Amino acid sequence: MRTLVFGAGPLGSLYAHRLIQAGNEVTILARGQRYEQLQADGLALVDEMTGAKEESSAQVVDELRPEDEYDLVIVLIRKNKLSPIFKILAANDFLKNILFMGNNALGFKSYVDALPEKKLLFGFPGAGGGVDEHVVHCADREKPGGKRKPITIGEIDGEMRDRTQAIKSLFETAGIPVDLTQDIDGWLKYHVALVSPLVNALYKHDCDNYALAKDKATMRAMVRAAKEGGRVLHDLGYTKRQPFQFNLFYWLPEILNVKAIEGLLGSKFAEVAFARHARAARDEFGELADEFQSLVEQTSIATPNINLLRGYVD
Repeated sequence: MRTLVFGAGPLGSLYAHRLIQAGNEVTILARGQRYEQLQADGLALVDEMTGAKEESSAQVVDELRPEDEYDLVIVLIRKNKLSPIFKILAANDFLKNILFMGNNALGFKSYVDALPEKKLLFGFPGAGGGVDEHVVHCADREKPGGKRKPITIGEIDGEMRDRTQAIKSLFETAGIPVDLTQDIDGWLKYHVALVSPLVNALYKHDCDNYALAKDKATMRAMVRAAKEGGRVLHDLGYTKRQPFQFNLFYWLPEILNVKAIEGLLGSKFAEVAFARHARAARDEFGELADEFQSLVEQTSIATPNINLLRGYVD
């Protein structure tokens, strides 16, 4: 499967590297200094959970031309930066499948308005990290020797097609686990309901996850905000929560949720996967909070904790 990874940030670089190492035909699209660095030196990564350093030679381009042909384009660009990317993708008739991976609270209308619906899939990465001096510092597992976090992928209509399985197999050849969901829109909305309060709480502590883990009052507000978000989504008809961990969060009492999130936030994984990204993407999370607020306003659900935490990102 001839694949283009559109975006050479931490996640685009990480997944391109994994796919290249597994022998897949992969090109990565980068811009500016990142393009020049990848051309000169290739991909360089540090696994922050183990300290291991990895390198790979990547085929790199700085544009997608209208005549270029790819079986799959994996777009790893922040949602608030996608408008010009839509135009570039729409100008090419030879892209067979386009997989957008990232946060999304509002559904797929803007994507379908810009691109052929039949080409589109959506998902979410299971890793996180940042780029320092052209080196990607990443984490895709919670502890050394643990299992990698899975990517989640789904079709807009929930069908499981041959291409869905083929894309799943592509990632799995590189040792990247994949979860398929029949409700990717609901999955992404519930993910935002959980992650937006967490990241907004991080901003209270200048993205210091270890400090947040010690702030009991804010931790309780974060759990309550996520449950408020769950009630909003349920009221809007999004009643199928996947994966099981989503359901578990809403079933468990507050004290157990706080304890679990405290342990997560006090970890190296949270430092790399959550705090690094939050620090670099305040604009993205501000827009994400606004998107979820537009869902809140379609209901009569009270959201005092969402409102409290939203103030920290503004």
